[in-house]
Amino acid sequence: MEAASHRSLFEWLLADGLRGRVRLQREGSPALWLDIDERVYVGPAQLKPLDACFAAQLEREDFEAVDQAAWSAGTAGSEARPLSRLTWYGGLLAGNGSLIAGFDPAARYQLLKWPQTEREFPRHFRIATAMMKGPATLAEIAEGSGTPLSEVVDFVNANLATGFAEPWVEPQPETAPPPRQGLFSRFIRK
Repeated sequence: MEAASHRSLFEWLLADGLRGRVRLQREGSPALWLDIDERVYVGPAQLKPLDACFAAQLEREDFEAVDQAAWSAGTAGSEARPLSRLTWYGGLLAGNGSLIAGFDPAARYQLLKWPQTEREFPRHFRIATAMMKGPATLAEIAEGSGTPLSEVVDFVNANLATGFAEPWVEPQPETAPPPRQGLFSRFIRK
């Protein structure tokens, strides 16, 4: 990815532009402490309070580098969570009901493994259950889960971003093994 200075937090998390420990503070949002090298973050237990961080276009300067003392003071008593959880949430918000760029809306999608569903999104359990039944189109997943299509698309985006889902590719038919070539092959064919 190019060295663009204006990116969403989701794009920053996918890019290779951040290193070490940084703090992100946006107005209307709690502080978000990111340890990029260790692939963890410290912030609120719920994801929705971080919406302001994901809605803004951020520059590298918005991520304040912090030393060990600042990290310890700012994260004291808080639980570190996997950075993939933020990537998942960024994917959930990225499409606004539309599939993220590079993926076919008419394709079939499948979950590769059961994702950790968030309590903030109770319908996601139903969507994941429908997807675990086998590859399906977005419309089929919506129908099977009883969930609006836009929520299904957002859920698929989140799981594509974290590698929990992928487009389904029809397996190639198996080819017949080559005929035997040997001393006894003429007797076997008869």
